Formats: sequence, C-alpha cells, structure tokens
Amino acid sequence: MRDVFEAELRAALQVQSELLKRIGRTTEEVERDFEQNRVRPSEIHDLEAILDELEAGSEFLRAEDLDSFDPDDIHRLYARKRAEVSSELTRINYRDWDDFVKQSRAFAVGEGLDPLAPFDTMLDEEDFERIKNESYEASLRWDRLDYLFVFASGILAALSDLLLVRIPKTMGPGEYTGQKGSPLTEWLKRYDTSQKDTDDWFANWVRKLEEKCKVPYDRQHAVFDEELEEIPGMGGRSHRVQSFGHDPVLGFVFGIPDILRGTITGFSYDNLTGDHEFFSRPTGAAIFDPPVDENFTVRLIEALLKHIGHLISDVATPMGLPAPFMTLFQGINFGSFGEKGRTVGEIARWMYLNGYDFRHFLVSAITPAVIEIVLRAYIMVRHYSEHGETKFRVAQNPKYRSMLLTAHSVAAAANAGKVALYQRNPLAINQAEWMAFLRYLLPHMKYWMFDRDRLKLEHMEQINESGWNDLLASSDQLLEKIVAKEWNVVPLGRD
Repeated sequence: MRDVFEAELRAALQVQSELLKRIGRTTEEVERDFEQNRVRPSEIHDLEAILDELEAGSEFLRAEDLDSFDPDDIHRLYARKRAEVSSELTRINYRDWDDFVKQSRAFAVGEGLDPLAPFDTMLDEEDFERIKNESYEASLRWDRLDYLFVFASGILAALSDLLLVRIPKTMGPGEYTGQKGSPLTEWLKRYDTSQKDTDDWFANWVRKLEEKCKVPYDRQHAVFDEELEEIPGMGGRSHRVQSFGHDPVLGFVFGIPDILRGTITGFSYDNLTGDHEFFSRPTGAAIFDPPVDENFTVRLIEALLKHIGHLISDVATPMGLPAPFMTLFQGINFGSFGEKGRTVGEIARWMYLNGYDFRHFLVSAITPAVIEIVLRAYIMVRHYSEHGETKFRVAQNPKYRSMLLTAHSVAAAANAGKVALYQRNPLAINQAEWMAFLRYLLPHMKYWMFDRDRLKLEHMEQINESGWNDLLASSDQLLEKIVAKEWNVVPLGRD
C-alpha cells in the first residue's frame, strides 16, 4: 500500500474500532439493565389479561370517549422517528473516500483519539490469540510429540546403521583390520547363481537369462583408432563398475542405447595416474544392424527386455551390480582422502572391488526405511486425528518435510560419526541414507528460497476468504431475521 493510503486507512479504522467498542459497551449496559429489571412472567400475564378485557369492552365505548383521540398522531410519530433516523444516516454518510477520511479525522480529534495509532491497538487479547493460531508460522510449529517422534526415528535409524548395516564384509589384514561386516549383507551374498551347486528355479532361470540376454556393454574390448583394443583398467572384477549399462539406475539411460548401437559407455581407468576417462565406443558386435529402421519400436522393447534380463542375471554373482550412481562417481578425478590420498573416483572403484555392491546398498536402505516407516506412520495418524480424511502428500507439506529432513539429518550425522568410528573407512558410508537426506534437503532449500513467501500469501488468502464467507453468511442470516420481523406491516385504523 502507498504510505498516504495507509495513513488514511489507519485513521478510518481507528475511528471505526472506537465506535464499535462504544457500541459494545452500550449493548452490554443495556443487556445488564434488562437483566436487572426484567419483568416477571406473571406481570406480563396480568397485562395481557387487562388488554383482553379492554378489547372485550370496546363495544361499550361512546363517540365522546374518542373526542380527544387524533389518529394522525400515529403518522406524525412515524414521520418524526423517520426524520431522526434520516438525520443520523445523513450525519454518518459520506460522499467519497476523502470526505470519509476527513470526517474520521475530525471525530478522532474531537474524541481525543490518535488517528495514526498502530493497527494492533485495535485488537484485544482474544484477537491476538486468534491471529497467533491462524498465522502461517503456527501451521509449521512442532509440539513435544513431534520432537519426540522425529528424534526417536532418527536415533532408531542410526542404531540400525551401526548394528545391522555396518560395512559390506569383514576386513582382513591391512588398513582396516578387524572391522566386522554386516550379517545381512553376508547372508545375501551366500546366494550365488554362478555356482553349480545352486540349483533352484531362480538360479536356473537366471542362467537362461544369461544366455539369452547378451549385451555389448558386458564386453571388455572396444574399438579405439579403428582397432579392437582392451579397455584400460577393465577386467572380470571391475567391468561392471566401469560401464554405465550395469548401473541399476543409469543403465536405463545408457545401457539401452548401447544395446541398440552395439557400443559400451563408461569410464576407463589409468593405473598409473588413477584417472578415469569417459568413453563411448563400439564393441564390434552390434546386436541390431542397422540400429534404426522401420522396426525400431520392436527393437527398443527387445533392448529394454534384454537390459532388464542382463541386470537380473548379474545381481546375485560374486561381484554383483554396483550401487546406484557409483559408476558416475568415477568421473570425479579430484580430492585426496585417506592415507593413500585417493580421489573420489578411486574411492568409488575401491569400494566396489571391496564388496560395496547393489546387495549391500539394499541392506543400507534399512536405515532410511526405519525413518520413513516410523515417522510417516506417526504423521499420517496425527494428520487424520486432527483433520480427518483429507488428501495430503507428506513430502510436499513444509512442516512434515522439515520433520523428515530433521530425522534424516540425525541419521546422516550419525553415519558420519560411524565413518569416523571405523577409522574413516569409505565402506562405512551409508549411501542410501545420504540419498534420502538429499531427497528432502534440496526441495526444502527451494522452499526457503522461492516458495515460502508464496505459500505464506496463499495461507493468508485462504484465511481472508474464509473470514469473508463467514461475514457474508452472518449478514444473510441477519437480513433474514430483519425481513421476517419487519416485512409484514399491520396498518393502524380503518380505510
């Protein structure tokens, strides 16, 4: 609002507030006097009996009894009252906004009011309490029960990370000697479909998939300078972590095009420099030639099925599939971590070669799952008890998202302490928990930077709209009562 208009509005509202207070006080006095001087029901009954007697004796009236009665007095009485009301309406009426402001300021000066008093001087304690409860900040406020479940779920998740997830395997002699591996990961890795003694329906099905779902990104050679050469750093144990096609997530982006084109995409590895270099090269064995023709849709579906079948055939092998996005981390050729000064890319490769595969990633997902199950269950029960059966999305509600973010922050901080406890062993990193933490952190940062003010305005608009609706409903009810009471006018006298 403009400063001039705000000053004018402040003066007008200040006067209206004072008038409403006076009306309220007068109404209270009238009601109090009425209660103190209430006519007893028996007296009303007596008066009604007397009136009935007068009406019954009206036939005995004579003409000279009505000589002093003037029927026009009733009309003059109505006219006088109508003039008084009209005078009052004229006195409080205004021609335009400027005239109304001028009258308000004149009234304020005459009554000793401050026309520029703050808006909050017009409110009482009940108004302040209502504003506090209806504010946008109140909708985001936590209570003791919220704090209890947030930190309880975060601590439970941290305990699951420390006691169940641990690290992928028990470390032998070397840098991290004696560190115990996860019993759940060890149990999962006991099942190996590549072993001949594993003879069940799933293992037999996987072996058939392995035969039928041959893919080019499973090869360890590619065409460099028009010659088929071995890809640097790639071998039987490392070829899956170096090729994007084997990534459980990125494989659907890079693996399917590799199948259609007969290529392999990933990172090579230089043992001397420790650098990973991106490459995308043909393997010399295209499955589809040409890759694009009138049957492309059929080939695309076939490539998708081949890709899924190949991932299933590799998941329960000794090395297994890499954890999601671990292949991508190899492209970060900087940093110096640990006694050997490894880069981020070297750490990612070392983690996979030491057992941090997709199976251990699934075990590490227990940590964020504890928070999601415990805290989301509490949020849904609490929301239902307060708002009933209303549709809502937990992750899109700022309050609930902040609760989930805080719980995951506790678990992520505990995982950082776990890494320190394990002598900075990268295998102690809980990738699933950090991904869950980022999953709530990034939207919440967007909320604080861009969405908070917009949602606050929308909240205020909803309150104002609700208030206007209540005011209109009250006005309609008042109008109905007035019409019902005054619409039928009974004329006095006879025509």
